[in-house]
Amino acid sequence: MSRNKRQSLSPEEQTVLDHLQVRPLTGREEYGRCDELIVEEHYLHDATLVGEHLRYVATHKGRWLAVATWSGASY
Repeated sequence: MSRNKRQSLSPEEQTVLDHLQVRPLTGREEYGRCDELIVEEHYLHDATLVGEHLRYVATHKGRWLAVATWSGASY
């Protein structure tokens, strides 16, 4: 049985991946934009993070596509 079940990408899909970037957010302005998007789009409508946290954004040619946040576990 072949373990390689990966399909090849179309040229359009490869172009998207070539321009996709995931990076940590820096600065209050980006944090604020991230929080606004979470409050607007997430089903809980709450962007509160507790303790230490990380925030990342996925962009395509400078356009924000997704945000991801992590915070430290609580007791």
